[in-house]
Amino acid sequence: MIPKLAIHHLTLLSALRETGSMTISASRLGITQSAASHRLREAERRIGISLVQRGETGFQLTSEGERLRRLGENFLAELFRLEQELEASAREQRLLVRLGQATYSRYHWFPAFLEYLEAEDTHLTVDLSGNATSRPLASLIDGSVDVSLVFGREPALAQFKATKLGSDPIVAVMSANHPLASEAVVNSLNMGDERFFVYPLTAEPGFDWTTLLGAPVEPFRRLTSMPTPEAVIDLVRASFGVALFSQWAIEPELADGTLVARPIADDGMYLDWWCVRRASDPNDGPAARLAEALLSWSAQSDRALSTLAFAADRPSL
Repeated sequence: MIPKLAIHHLTLLSALRETGSMTISASRLGITQSAASHRLREAERRIGISLVQRGETGFQLTSEGERLRRLGENFLAELFRLEQELEASAREQRLLVRLGQATYSRYHWFPAFLEYLEAEDTHLTVDLSGNATSRPLASLIDGSVDVSLVFGREPALAQFKATKLGSDPIVAVMSANHPLASEAVVNSLNMGDERFFVYPLTAEPGFDWTTLLGAPVEPFRRLTSMPTPEAVIDLVRASFGVALFSQWAIEPELADGTLVARPIADDGMYLDWWCVRRASDPNDGPAARLAEALLSWSAQSDRALSTLAFAADRPSL
């Protein structure tokens, strides 16, 4: 069955949702305003329902229009990914794999991994996707990434296949001249009135510090939410407070001495990290090959100060 709405109808819905203006949307699409209006009327005629309504601030999508826009954008993203993969294969006889990483937009490890991959599997090429930062599992489902690096418990859903990369310490992070830097352990028991920064781990359920670590023994007295982990790093580095991080994510700052890390329990606490792909992908396919390369590379402990080289023999959370 051929869909009643064509790609140019879906792109118009996306433009209208973003701009709220028929004139601006038409300009973005390189067509006249009358052509855009005709395109919208034709889309509504074909499907038999209203897709757009005029509001106080301009055009707004109806609930049906929003559903079509969201599914259309996912389709176009997957189509674009497939085109990239096919073009890369034809040009260089390489297979493109899209890689995402949960929570931390930190890729200090990536150049070293690419160097390793170039020697280990010359037919793979890797592209990074920011979608997985907040939606590591949903991005796998919608096809915007092929492999996601995630933390916590192994994903239990049947549509995923996960390989454990290793376990990494969860640490309290602060500037080198912060008063708590002299403590052997830093947690809610000795934080007192010090500011504690929190940041979103992901937008998906089950990825929050309370779920992963349990409730603090004592409530934090000064809790400040920030939009990104990277914003927290800047503030902590300037001695404005303390935060929790998976240690690998702040290794560059630990290496240059601008930040220090302290365990949050006497015996330490560790977080499992997983390389996750779709279970439907073949075991000898590009995603599986990339996952295997990440597993092999991350076990190289000599890279630990600047990469995802986890301590595999550590107790996990």
